[in-house]
Amino acid sequence: MSSKIPIRFLDAGLGTTLESPPHNAKFKADSSLWSSDFLITSPDTLSGVHRAFVESGADVLLTATYQASLEGFAATRKAGTLESASNKQREHKGSLAQDDSATYNKEEASVLMRKAVSLAKQAFSSKPYTESKSISKRVALSLGAYGATMQPSTEYSGDYQPEYMRTVEGLLHWHEVRLSIFRDDKATWNDVDFVSFETLPVLQEVQAVRRVMAQHNTNQHSREWWISCVFPNDDITLPDGSPVSAVVEAMLTDRGDRGQRPWGIGINCTDIKKLDQLLRQYEAAAQSILDTDPTQDASAKRAQWPWLVTYPDGAQGSVYNTETQQWEIDPEMKAKGPQRPWHEELAEIITKTAERGHWKGILVGGCCKTKPDDIRNLRSQLAAIESDAYYLESG
Repeated sequence: MSSKIPIRFLDAGLGTTLESPPHNAKFKADSSLWSSDFLITSPDTLSGVHRAFVESGADVLLTATYQASLEGFAATRKAGTLESASNKQREHKGSLAQDDSATYNKEEASVLMRKAVSLAKQAFSSKPYTESKSISKRVALSLGAYGATMQPSTEYSGDYQPEYMRTVEGLLHWHEVRLSIFRDDKATWNDVDFVSFETLPVLQEVQAVRRVMAQHNTNQHSREWWISCVFPNDDITLPDGSPVSAVVEAMLTDRGDRGQRPWGIGINCTDIKKLDQLLRQYEAAAQSILDTDPTQDASAKRAQWPWLVTYPDGAQGSVYNTETQQWEIDPEMKAKGPQRPWHEELAEIITKTAERGHWKGILVGGCCKTKPDDIRNLRSQLAAIESDAYYLESG
């Protein structure tokens, strides 16, 4: 195995890109779908944003399904553009609201959710990308945390309701139902290259998605997949209080009914200022699980490691208010003056991470408040650094 590890590029924040010029989307606080609403109102806009990320150098595109759920579509009025029947969504208990001809039933919602996969796939179909000699461009099915579909969203707090949805069994069933919408349609599943469980805030959800993939990610249906968690707290823990060591142990340990080990593990939607410390803690925890054979050389050990998947936010001092669904300036960060450019800071972190030599590869991109230009600048920054630790897998 080469001493250099490959780096691939993910896209960036879809929803916040839609909120920015020239799109200027205005998401209402009671919207159940956020960017997934564009599957109804303006799929061409989604296609344009996907193409912009491809043109910026993204190798992997996430689908516009992060907040998509059967419950969310069942609470969304057909007549409005970004209006939802929020009272239904506030009380949903992991099952569909009552059928209502003014909202979307299961069949209609499933068609719309599957459309997101084809839109991402089509973004790679224009001539410059289909004739590229680099690795094939890939689509990642974005499956946000259960809390991302609640109203208001709770993926940053881990405050899951009702109580049953705080259990592995409840979350397993919910994720299984949503995943089956894509997996059970052959044409859709053929266009999925990765499955991404994103912004998970509670340990039970990590355990649940591993069991879901053990049941459904087999044989010809098998896809590479990752788990990515969110760390909004100052004490570097999950919103449920779990330390990094417990998170990585839940992601990687092969014991009992832990489920399938993911292709990649990582961190998303987290302040970039915390990222280096978090990655070092991830590595220490993974080493205690994976590097247990003293007779293995470095290459053999690396073969046991997953890919690192990391896409921090680019808020640079802004804080997301889940009640109002607005970004608000943190006065303390504002007082510190201009922040270092996001792409420079992330490139430095990725370079140091690659130089430590643990991960099989790195998939890196951006989350909230990052846009196509940020991915372009990040790729250029990493390409300009002379390093013996990594290479860009496509160029």
